Amino acid sequence: LLHGFKQDGKYLFDLLKNVLPDDVAIVSPNGPLFIPVEKKDGYVMKYAWYFFDSIKKHYFIDYKPASEYIKSILIELDLFRKPITVIGYSQGGYLAPKIAEIVPTVNTVIGLGCVFRNHMFDVRASVIINQINSKSDTVIDFDGAKEEFLKLSERGNIGHFVELDGPSHRLSNDYLFELAQFI
Repeated sequence: LLHGFKQDGKYLFDLLKNVLPDDVAIVSPNGPLFIPVEKKDGYVMKYAWYFFDSIKKHYFIDYKPASEYIKSILIELDLFRKPITVIGYSQGGYLAPKIAEIVPTVNTVIGLGCVFRNHMFDVRASVIINQINSKSDTVIDFDGAKEEFLKLSERGNIGHFVELDGPSHRLSNDYLFELAQFI
């Protein structure tokens, strides 16, 4: 499980645990980059997978360090040679196909509220790609997400692009219901 920007692994695990199977290993790490977030009573540590300046359209830190970090976790936990499904939300969803590129046993990628930036990875055609996005999402470019997904289909990846009508970027029961269909 790959969480969103300024979140942590526990947050995403807690949101998704009721739709995840009981008979699998679930890895939900914190991103490798620390971000202090100010709260009323002080700061809490949250995390990111990469740093992208959306105004200048520039990566200060791209997907490579985070993808190598995830690969090292899978090797250490002796999961590297087992079939793997990567589920990424928001920033973690952008990263998810990069994991499929460098970990040969990833067979499925599921993105929630994200855009798969095809120029950032070279995923095998055998990887199943599923994506769930809301038309009401104001954080991501819905039309861009759909366009990038179609490019994956043209490259030979099979999967589904699910369009939600109601929810925004925040993971809701609509997202969870659709996610459960892919697991």
